Amino acid sequence: MKKADGTIVQWNGVCFDVEDQERSQEELRRAQERYARASQAASLSELSASIAHEVGQPLAALVSSSDACQRWLSTEPPNIERARAALERIVRSAATAVDTVKRVRALFKRAAETHQSEAVKDVITEARELLAEEALKRGVTISLEVEQHLPLVAMDRVQVQQVLTNLMRNGIDAMDGSMNEKLLKIRARLLEGAVQIDISDAGPGVEFPEKIFEPFFTTKGDQGMGMGLAICRSIIDSHGGRLWVAERAQTGATFSFTLPIESAINLYESTIGSGDVV
Repeated sequence: MKKADGTIVQWNGVCFDVEDQERSQEELRRAQERYARASQAASLSELSASIAHEVGQPLAALVSSSDACQRWLSTEPPNIERARAALERIVRSAATAVDTVKRVRALFKRAAETHQSEAVKDVITEARELLAEEALKRGVTISLEVEQHLPLVAMDRVQVQQVLTNLMRNGIDAMDGSMNEKLLKIRARLLEGAVQIDISDAGPGVEFPEKIFEPFFTTKGDQGMGMGLAICRSIIDSHGGRLWVAERAQTGATFSFTLPIESAINLYESTIGSGDVV
């Protein structure tokens, strides 16, 4: 306080207690550190589960084909033709596992995506052959319906094959214990500038269609990691497509995904006609 001539006659001071504020700031800082560590742990856990799932698909097919080969060689007399076919599937599964590991390594190196023009029918047929022995052993019939003259699609062949085998294996698993006909239907057709592939099973249907694509959500109990469908959706999204599930009216479920076509001029003469059942 000053007089008119500017002489100071009194000082006034205000004291603020900032202890609570400082304590809150420190707690906030610690909470942010804990959140950062938790996020890193979650990312590492998700990455580990993704790698395990990606590599596990071809390895499971390899083991199944190896068992089949051993059985055919153990028969009297040995069935050489069947054993040779199983060995060919083993070689393809091993090659797929190697390619999968290469893709995972490429993610760390931030390598460019390797999308090439591929015939959808060939990719679907390879995926079907990888699961042929497992489907036979579990009493499942796989039917394939590929529309004539499908255009080529720009894709990462290994990744799309992983999506197909994952969805097909889920369909096979869904029909375990079913008393009805165990039929897995695969359909490929051209719709609105994209190739759409549908995988339909005759199982009990999808209980949580809005949650099944979330990471770590699984309906398989201890046998599932909850990463398969999340990875599938991520792969299809990276290809510019879409993945979804639609329950059928009576029984079972249909998983569908789209892949944008590269060119409608590049036609592919499909050798598998409508309704080819294997």
